[in-house]
Amino acid sequence: MNKPKLIKEYSEVNENELESCNLDKLLAYLKCQKLDSALKITRHGIKTKSWVGVIKYKNLHLEILPKLISADANNDGKISESERSIILKNLIFMLSYTKNLDIKTNDNAKLSAEKNPFIEILIREFATSLFESLKRLTPKRYVREEENLNYLKGKIKFSENIRYNCTNQAKFYCEYDEFSENNLLNQLFLFVSTCLYNIANSSYNKKTLKFIINYYSDISFVRFDKFKVRKIKLTRNQELFKKPFNLAKMFVEKTSVDLSKNKFENITLVWDMNKLFEEYIFELIKRKIPDCKATAQKTKRLLVRKKESKIETRRDTRVDILLQNPQIIIDTKYKKFTNFDDISSADIYQVTTYCLLHNYKRAILLYPQYDEKAPDIRDYQLNCAENNYHIDFCTVNLKNNDLKNDYVQESIIRKITTIIGN
Repeated sequence: MNKPKLIKEYSEVNENELESCNLDKLLAYLKCQKLDSALKITRHGIKTKSWVGVIKYKNLHLEILPKLISADANNDGKISESERSIILKNLIFMLSYTKNLDIKTNDNAKLSAEKNPFIEILIREFATSLFESLKRLTPKRYVREEENLNYLKGKIKFSENIRYNCTNQAKFYCEYDEFSENNLLNQLFLFVSTCLYNIANSSYNKKTLKFIINYYSDISFVRFDKFKVRKIKLTRNQELFKKPFNLAKMFVEKTSVDLSKNKFENITLVWDMNKLFEEYIFELIKRKIPDCKATAQKTKRLLVRKKESKIETRRDTRVDILLQNPQIIIDTKYKKFTNFDDISSADIYQVTTYCLLHNYKRAILLYPQYDEKAPDIRDYQLNCAENNYHIDFCTVNLKNNDLKNDYVQESIIRKITTIIGN
């Protein structure tokens, strides 16, 4: 796989840097993946949005990194290897902390020097977790089989038995269940391991994947798509394979396969930083300040109409984070916020609506810190007759060399606790 072009969110890539990529086909492919909001096609080329991760389509290979989770920023806009390593470490920690990916960041520093470190880290997690699970257990499941046998096994399928054994009554066309290793789960692991082996660059990853492929030498090779993989459900005895299964499912659902070479050809492993920032803040509050009793994505109807004895409701609203003790609404906004001029009227309307619907008197608009110094924005009161709706503005600093550090997490929590207490 060719080396990716490193860019950050909300950056532009000129058309002459795209290696003759057909932008219309790229947009059509992203629409099929329901990821057309990840990139914007302009007359000059491509503009990235708030989505981060890896996009590979034909000759185009982009690695999009978030700009607000690294303290090692260059003024010229170029991404150094040290900054890239820090960003990847922090991004993977946020993904694992919010349960988007079950990945540990301890041993991934050595992979930052690889040609495609983000993909190599994901491959390593899949291969290592599957390898460790297979050392303890091989997943087996009852598989429905049909076969023309010389002896009776299971039950006879009479219509097929008449068709195949009309002249040879010494055989029986039987249907039976066999407790077999050759089941859909193992076939999925074999398929994903084979495809990943053909795109991996790390010698450790290739070695581990080769062992898995050899281990599955008696398993039938079956190709999977996103529809087929959704039919697979883990049984209670297969919970050991939950992590490699989720990673295998992610690879199949977010990629397309080159059938002639059995490898992942087009790859779209991306996450929306708006959603990731919201989930990260919620998990921090839930784990570090449990007394607040935080709830995420609390739904309430915006419009209600009474008609005869029925109550008809229309349009949902979802609050990012709802605190019960004290009663505060937190609305996360992953956008630039340096002074009062960056406050959007639409954000004020939105959070005011939340307060009215849930009968809360306080709301906090929470932003990531953009500059080195946090903006000094005082709390505000809504200019209305009741005059008792308060809106606070707060920033949290994600620009650190190690977001996993307990001290860094505590500093974010202290900032949130202070604004809640005020």
